[in-house]
Amino acid sequence: MTVMRPRFLAILLISGVVSAQSVTPRDQAWRDDVAFFAQEFAARQLDFAKLYPRDQFDREINAITRAIPTSTDADIVLALMRLVASAHVGHTNVLRPSDGPLAFHRLPLGLQWYADGLAVTAATDPYREALGLRVVSIGALAPERLEAAVAPYLSYDHDGWLHQQSQSFMLMAEVLRAVGQVEADGRVAVTLARPDGTTTTLHLTPVPLQDHTPLVTAVEALGIPMGPARIQPLRYYRYEILPETKTLYIRYNKCADDPRQPFAEFAKELFVAVDGNPAAVARVVIDLRANGGGNSAVIEPLLQGLRSRTSLSGKGKLYALVGPGTFSSGLLAAVKLRSDLNAVIIGEPPGEKLNSYGEVRSLTLPNSHLAVQYSTKYFKLVGDDRADFEPDVVVKTSIADWLAGRDPVLAAAITHR
Repeated sequence: MTVMRPRFLAILLISGVVSAQSVTPRDQAWRDDVAFFAQEFAARQLDFAKLYPRDQFDREINAITRAIPTSTDADIVLALMRLVASAHVGHTNVLRPSDGPLAFHRLPLGLQWYADGLAVTAATDPYREALGLRVVSIGALAPERLEAAVAPYLSYDHDGWLHQQSQSFMLMAEVLRAVGQVEADGRVAVTLARPDGTTTTLHLTPVPLQDHTPLVTAVEALGIPMGPARIQPLRYYRYEILPETKTLYIRYNKCADDPRQPFAEFAKELFVAVDGNPAAVARVVIDLRANGGGNSAVIEPLLQGLRSRTSLSGKGKLYALVGPGTFSSGLLAAVKLRSDLNAVIIGEPPGEKLNSYGEVRSLTLPNSHLAVQYSTKYFKLVGDDRADFEPDVVVKTSIADWLAGRDPVLAAAITHR
């Protein structure tokens, strides 16, 4: 015989009381989904009781359930996102719906934070004039204030990951509506600053999250010089030898095997090239700035190859570049490079603390098909749970650096002594 926990039974009773009244199939489906979430998420998320005080969690679930008749689908999704994000666990989150009837919408832009502000890095062709400009406000809020407003919907345990993820959350129409930044006609005002100090305001109509209208990048539209970090940015990994500085540059974007070339084959090819002309390489730079994680074991062939070649590892020879986009297995790669091979770490702090939850699994709600990620393992690398992974040399990139095609982080690794 199955015995229900009293608190979960209370949630079901509230749902049942409301269900006894006249309800629509839509409302009942959401009630069933919320009840399913409350039971299954609590059972599956590691350290649930520590991360989500039970009384508070149940109150939130009951509030969401009672509000279903007067809530939009987006309201319910955002309420669940906010509840899950309240634990500040970067790997545990409600995924933004990208297709089907729940699909979220976004502004037709791409944004990126730099040391001195937020800039437009991509846009659909009608808004090409925005490319390269600094964002003054979205709606009525400056970027820093808007980031603070959307932060409760974001799962993060480090401010760097908030900064990284807010770039896309500040473009989501449903989130912007929740924080009061959508105009009555559904458009969003975005005010931008030109280099001469004047401003322009665009009124943007959101498009579906998976809209296929191509975005024009500032790099191509403005002719921004392409350094090594900007070449083939969507590839899992690539390498090149920079002859002027005798630098082996390795861009490691994803901890996964590329279907076109497994990482072990990539590493073998790389070392064949280096071993064939050892005088061509005096230092190695591994760029992890865009590495959001994956399988931590994938990088092992590269680490093994470096260990067996003392000319390519050690202080003054091996460098790793990190930033807010370095997360999960990407962070673990940086940790291994520093601890095992004495790599010098350059850039900005990664988007995750050294001790954090991971080993993600997914839970799908039966009616809405909303996906929820939960963590099943706690990685404890150091004694202090508050400890961050700090670079040996902190280097940041400004909007002016980006527009001029400069990469001060890579440059610091190449010139470091």
